[in-house]
Amino acid sequence: MSLRVGENIGPYQLLQQIGEGGMGAVFRAYHPALDRYVALKIIQPAFREDRTFIARFQREARLIAKLEHPHIVPIYDYSEYEKVAYLVMKFIEGSTFKDRLAQGPMTFYEVLQVIDSVGSALAYAHSQGILHRDIKPSNVLLGANGVMYLADFGLARIEQAEPSTLSAESNLGTPHYVSPEQAMGRHDLDKRTDIYSFGVMLYELVVGRAPFNAKTGYAIIHDHIYTPPPLPRTLNPHVSESVEQVLLKALEKDPNDRFDTVDQLVSAFKNAWLNADNTTQGLTPSVPFVPHHLTTSNEYLAEKKAGPPKKRRWEWLYVLVGIALGIVLAFSLVPSLRGRMMGALASIKIPALSVEFTPTAQGFSSTPTFTAQPSPASQATNTPPVRASTNTSVPRPTKTPAPKPTDRPTEPVQNILTPPPVIETAVKQVTKIPPVIETVINQATDIPPILPSVLPLP
Repeated sequence: MSLRVGENIGPYQLLQQIGEGGMGAVFRAYHPALDRYVALKIIQPAFREDRTFIARFQREARLIAKLEHPHIVPIYDYSEYEKVAYLVMKFIEGSTFKDRLAQGPMTFYEVLQVIDSVGSALAYAHSQGILHRDIKPSNVLLGANGVMYLADFGLARIEQAEPSTLSAESNLGTPHYVSPEQAMGRHDLDKRTDIYSFGVMLYELVVGRAPFNAKTGYAIIHDHIYTPPPLPRTLNPHVSESVEQVLLKALEKDPNDRFDTVDQLVSAFKNAWLNADNTTQGLTPSVPFVPHHLTTSNEYLAEKKAGPPKKRRWEWLYVLVGIALGIVLAFSLVPSLRGRMMGALASIKIPALSVEFTPTAQGFSSTPTFTAQPSPASQATNTPPVRASTNTSVPRPTKTPAPKPTDRPTEPVQNILTPPPVIETAVKQVTKIPPVIETVINQATDIPPILPSVLPLP
C-alpha cells in the first residue's frame, strides 16, 4: 500500500510529508474528531510483512511512549491500518537543528541550550533504560516557542535486551554520527554509544564541521572505527584547549575511555565552555563568559542581565589628583592669577617690635612698642624700614649731679631690651606664614619641566 498526501490512514488525513528515514516516512496529519495536528511516522514497506519485527517494534514503542520529559517529543499512539504500522507523535511547529546549522554560526547561548536540552533528555531516556542510537542534528527539533526537542526514537531499543529485530543495515544509524561499536554491528551496546554520537554533534557545533567526511558512507564508517578524529584546534584555532579535551574524550574509540554518563559529559563541557574565551565558529564575542559557579543557562542569563559589579575603589583618588593638577597648572599657566596671589601676600602687615629710649633723672627708660613691619614683597619698593628712636639731641640736666654707679639700675641692659615672653610668642605667631599659603606658593613656583618648553612664563 503506497500512501500519498491527501489520503487517510485510520482517522488521520495526510497533509504533507515532512521527513523520511531508514525506518519510514514522517507526515504532517490532521485528526478531524480531535481537531489536532499530529506527526505520523509510517513504517517502510520492507518491514510491513515481518510480523516478528512488528511485534517487537510495538513493544518497544510502548516503552518509549512512557517517556515523559519536556525535551522529548511525546508519542500519542501506535496503531496499524491495513497492515501498515504507524506512530502518532506530537507535531512540533518549527525547524530542525540541522536547518539552524545551515544558517550560520551558533551563538553562545544556543550552544548552552543544546547541551542543556538534549543532554537532559538523553540522560532521562538512559535512566529509563532506553537507548536512542541515532543522535544527530536532524533529530533535534526547534519549536516556534524556542524549546528544543529530542525526536525520532525509531532506532531506539531497550538497553541490555536481546538483539534488535532490525537488520544490520537498518541498525547502523547515520554514518556521520555513528559510534564505532554500533558501526561494527555489535549487539552489546550501552549508553556510551549515545555519548559518542552526542559528542560528534557537539564537535560539529564547536568546530564547524563533523570530524569525519568522505565520499561514501562506508569510508566515513571506516574512519569512525580506525581513524583518530582531527584535533579541533587544528580545524578551528579559536577552540579552547579545555573544550578540545572534552570533545576528544567523548570521541574515544574504546567505550571504556569515554564519559560513563551523559551527565558527566554535560558537566565537563559546560565547565570548559563557560570558563573559556571562546570566539568559536563566529560565536558572539560580546557575550561575556560567566563564572564557574553558574551551572544552568537560566543563571547565566540572570547574571548577564544584572551586569558586572561596579567598582568605585579608585574614583575618588582620581578626582583628588585632578584637582591638585588643576591648581598647579592654573598657577603655572595663568600669570594674572599668580600675580593676584602674590599681591595678596604682599598686603599682609606683620607687626614688629621696636624700643624707644627716653632720658630720665635715673638714666634711660625703654618703652617697647609694636609697629607694622613691611612684608618682603614691599621691601622691594625701597620703603625705609621702621627704626628704633635714637634721638641724642635731648639736653642733659646741668644742675643735677651725675648719678653714682651704685644708683644706676642693677638689671643688665639686654634684659631691658628683651621683650617679655608673652609678647615674643605673639610676634612669632603673627610673623609665621600659614602652612596652606606656603604650600600654595611652593606649588605655584614649582613649574613642571615640560611647561617652559611649551609655554613661555612671564
